[in-house]
Amino acid sequence: MESPLVASQPSDTVKRVSRACLHCRQRKSRCDLDSNGNPGKPPCQRCVREHRECVLGGSNRGGRRIRKNKIKNFTPAINQSPTKDSEATLSPSGSEARRAPSASYSGPVVFLPPNPSAGTAPVEDDATIDSVPRNPSDAWQCLTGIATQSTAPPEQVHVRQKSGSFSAHSGLRNSIVSDFNAPSTGIRAYRLVQSRALDPTTVWQLVTRYADNFHPYLPLVPRKYFERSALDEFAANEKYLLTAIVTIASKDLLERPEIHECCSKYMLELISGISAGADCDVDAIEALLLLAEWEPHGLRSRIERVGRGEEDRAAWMHVGLALRSGYFIGLDRTSFRGDPCGDQVTEARRRLAWASCYVSDRLISVRIGRAFWSRGPGPMTGLVSQDFPSLQPAKEGDEDYSKIFQAILDLTQLYGNVHEVLYSGMRTSNQMMLMGDYVKYVDDFRLAILRWKSLWGPLDCSPAMRATLQLSYEYLRLYTTAFAFQAAISQSLASTKTDAISHRDQLRSTFKNVASMQDSRFIYESVDAAKAYLTILVDSVDPERHLHFMPLRFYLYGIYSAVFLYKARSFGMMLPSEEAKVQGLVARTTEVLKQASAGPDDIGSRYSRLLELLWKAKPSTMVAETPQSAEFAMQTLSNPVADSSYMDFSPANDFSWLDLEAVGDYVSGDQISGGLLGLDTFQNPDPYQSGQDRPQTWQPSTWLDMNSNLLF
Repeated sequence: MESPLVASQPSDTVKRVSRACLHCRQRKSRCDLDSNGNPGKPPCQRCVREHRECVLGGSNRGGRRIRKNKIKNFTPAINQSPTKDSEATLSPSGSEARRAPSASYSGPVVFLPPNPSAGTAPVEDDATIDSVPRNPSDAWQCLTGIATQSTAPPEQVHVRQKSGSFSAHSGLRNSIVSDFNAPSTGIRAYRLVQSRALDPTTVWQLVTRYADNFHPYLPLVPRKYFERSALDEFAANEKYLLTAIVTIASKDLLERPEIHECCSKYMLELISGISAGADCDVDAIEALLLLAEWEPHGLRSRIERVGRGEEDRAAWMHVGLALRSGYFIGLDRTSFRGDPCGDQVTEARRRLAWASCYVSDRLISVRIGRAFWSRGPGPMTGLVSQDFPSLQPAKEGDEDYSKIFQAILDLTQLYGNVHEVLYSGMRTSNQMMLMGDYVKYVDDFRLAILRWKSLWGPLDCSPAMRATLQLSYEYLRLYTTAFAFQAAISQSLASTKTDAISHRDQLRSTFKNVASMQDSRFIYESVDAAKAYLTILVDSVDPERHLHFMPLRFYLYGIYSAVFLYKARSFGMMLPSEEAKVQGLVARTTEVLKQASAGPDDIGSRYSRLLELLWKAKPSTMVAETPQSAEFAMQTLSNPVADSSYMDFSPANDFSWLDLEAVGDYVSGDQISGGLLGLDTFQNPDPYQSGQDRPQTWQPSTWLDMNSNLLF
């Protein structure tokens, strides 16, 4: 029920605000005050039903925001600050009526204008007398409002806020001060345009390029912003999201590198502001998630010639910042559909953003073997494609991204479960490996993954989107069954001596007869999944039209798969003919990665070099079924900067298949001596003992590094 707010309005015009009791407001639910025989007054229907005391809350509408004064004798709420997209012009205040703030008042203190028909607005103490600040933030808001009202006239507040808004625009500002003083709105008020780094036409071209090529893989941007007429609104209301779009869309424009440079500088400034606690809304969370999926090279101060996992680290930080910011503005509440707290379009957008936070958090953690950022409520509360109306087709023939997103959500739930159960921590994972009780979990997960494929495999979608679902499915198979491969290694080493040569011989003899091993089905499936991933990558994905624009995780899944196959080969489990086929497959992968790259600093080029260095082999090791495949593999995998020797197939190989930085150290000869990551770990489990005082026995925990990464 809405009740009139006392206001100085012309004639009979009445301004109305929503009223709700404190209990319904806390639940973010509708407060029905019309069913008690006394409309607009407590108790509400929910409090009657739940036998609660019903206390009517005060008006919190508007937040800390200064509204434009349109009526001469209207006194604004000067304790509120302007929104990020507009500044209020305050006029001299007339006579005022003030709500007496109670010591227990938890909402913002509001100045009420005089009522032309009744000299002073009545004070409704019953709405606030029982409310108390629920946290320090509530108390701070109340005290700040009181202090602002009693110490600063409207004109001074206006000057101070206006000055502060200019100080925030210092990153890209050049000597053209007149641009910032000129009255401009919409796209011409956007920082990159106002500083003349870009012009409106270039901005629109970048938005269009993003919409055509990048948007389908993570459709977070509201589709209305892909209309030219909405560019002014986009620039005025969504600076975080717009800047992320132009930064991503410009990252491969080699002919205009200055565009990406200026976009990246502004994006870095905005990210720094979020980290420092600047006000932000859902568009900032969406921007961070987009950056985590593509990680433009302009955001890094240095680019290594060989990929070493820098993108993983940056994505990890951006996803973490997005999650914390999302929690702060209440996006997690959208996981539950029962209590919407805004209009349907806004609520649907917030729900999609939070669901995407969940997906990004789980996938980045799985990718680098770290714990989840988010432990709060996720979107897996029965959400289906209908809960994401912005992803549903706008017209016949459009891609149904809502069903694709539901498929991704379901698969992400499986990713998260596998990670939580099998890779939850060093001690737990070690115990499962040595005790053997992981087998039932791996079997159950395999069945669940197959059910997902039977449900979503036939989904009607474009070839590019189908490829992303297939690639995600194959990598989940690999991630699940690789745990059993690691367990077989741990069990084999547990009964051997600590001499490095003994370990090597033991493991080679064990894996030469995989068919006789207890976990043979898992080991075979892990190798098959890695090969299937690379096969899809080289046969079903166009490198220039699709792979070039795909999120970086699909590149890195391919790198992980190739590194996994290298580790598997090191244990001697592949016959010579199979080894040659795998080498040829990896060679084709490096070629596809190069074709998908816009230049030497692009992700495909940098990681293709990593694979070339890792898979460098002598001609004598190449046994192929056809001369053509052997010749192709040798030409592609030859290392022009190293000597003719090849990497020793040590079973440990000094790196984890999930640790790209360690792989980079290995191929560049920068391995850590003494050993956290190598065979020295097994030679001396206790770094403070030389071995004379105790028998040299292998410690299970030494097969993992200090970050709880499995070293296989």
